[in-house]
Amino acid sequence: MELKNVRTRFAPSPTGMLHFGNANTALFNWLTARRYGGTVVLRVEDTDTERSTKEFEDKIIDDLRWLGIDWDEGPDRGGEFGPYRQSERTDIYNEYVARLLESGKAFRCYCTKDELDAHRDVCRKEKRAIVYSGKCRDLTPDDRAKLDAEGKPYTIRFRTPKDERVALDDLIRGRIEFDTNELDDFIIIRSNGVPIFLLCNAIDDALMKITHVVRGEDHISNTPKQVLINRALGLDVPAFLHTPIILGPDKSKLSKRHGAVSVYQFREEGYLPEAVVNYLAFMGWNPKDETEFFSLDEIREKFTIEGMSKSPSIFDHNRLGYLNAHWMQQVDRGRVVEMCIGFAARKGLTGAEPTAGEKELVAEVVGILGDRLKKLDDFEEYADFFFKEVDTYAEKGVRKHFKGEDTIRVLEELTKRLADLDDFSHDPLEKVFYAILDDLEIKGKQIIHPTRLALSGKTVGPGLFEMMEVMGKEKCIARLEQAIAWIRENKT
Repeated sequence: MELKNVRTRFAPSPTGMLHFGNANTALFNWLTARRYGGTVVLRVEDTDTERSTKEFEDKIIDDLRWLGIDWDEGPDRGGEFGPYRQSERTDIYNEYVARLLESGKAFRCYCTKDELDAHRDVCRKEKRAIVYSGKCRDLTPDDRAKLDAEGKPYTIRFRTPKDERVALDDLIRGRIEFDTNELDDFIIIRSNGVPIFLLCNAIDDALMKITHVVRGEDHISNTPKQVLINRALGLDVPAFLHTPIILGPDKSKLSKRHGAVSVYQFREEGYLPEAVVNYLAFMGWNPKDETEFFSLDEIREKFTIEGMSKSPSIFDHNRLGYLNAHWMQQVDRGRVVEMCIGFAARKGLTGAEPTAGEKELVAEVVGILGDRLKKLDDFEEYADFFFKEVDTYAEKGVRKHFKGEDTIRVLEELTKRLADLDDFSHDPLEKVFYAILDDLEIKGKQIIHPTRLALSGKTVGPGLFEMMEVMGKEKCIARLEQAIAWIRENKT
């Protein structure tokens, strides 16, 4: 498929953090425009005045930039078709609504909430489609004047034509048709005068010359309404691409009960943008080969609309973790160290403003963790004991490795020999352990596992000798003595 002069838009609502599904939509808008040499527009859908905040807008923009998704026009960049916040375009919407009212293609609805709820109850009991009753659809000018004189509040509804079909050729799903008799006389202006997103998006897409609307399949039901608005106003109708919805492992819509669902949460858990983008791309697109790992630039080069999928995608944390483990080993280690420094500060492992010594320790720990560092959370899981005291020991490890007097005998011997060791580096440490194995006639597991548990409180972690070298002689001896006292006190 060859496209020219493509203009796509991403229109997040700043009522919360950037959801993983919305990030997926943003990526495919970006890919569609960038792959076909077009323009990306960022438009902020902030007509929900009660919940929209500038703080959420800023965080969404920050998350998009973190992912590597940029735009050519937007509230922060300006452009020929601004303003790019819908809250700043109210006069534009009012002008077009006035046209719809004047032409009879929209009408004022004075129905109260109780009246609307009562009608819905009747529809449910009679097992009919829940659509507007039409009570105010054909009020006379005198009827409206009387209700206005009484100060009755009203919404404005679009007058959906009857006995028509709305057809569109979705570039992913093919031809889709809708019967207007099954559509509602839907609200376009709330009783407080605020326009709803259906109206805003229909008008904005036309005025901003958007050629391709890329969004999730959960918006398919909104599409005929937006097409009808555009037609009623004589505005151009864009092409549509409805991407597959992302489901949780239980095949319900991805939500908080499935764990992290916002880009911010994944950032906090220590995922790399390379991994998140790599994973997002596969949630709706297939490269048609066995390649697993793609950078954003590689995705852009290989992406085609024909390669997009119709089928829902199932979110898999393990798969994302697998991709992240790969990218953690691919990116510059200095960058990983800087991320871990920031992570350690956020988690309170170091000071809020880490000292030079703390930064150096983080770098050393990153070095010995190696490929165990699959995401930043692993830094805390495997290495928090470098930065804080050990006050508990893994319960399973205690049962298996703290064997009372037998373990005390081994740890005491190790403590004595470490105290006499001048070179506290990997190879001399290893020689001490092998000497103890021979002298006490014990197996490796009888000293390796108790020592790890005593020094870290954990049963897993980086290589023992590398760990001891980074911890240093004084701290290792102190923790061995602490563990010996603990074993005696608890009579393990």
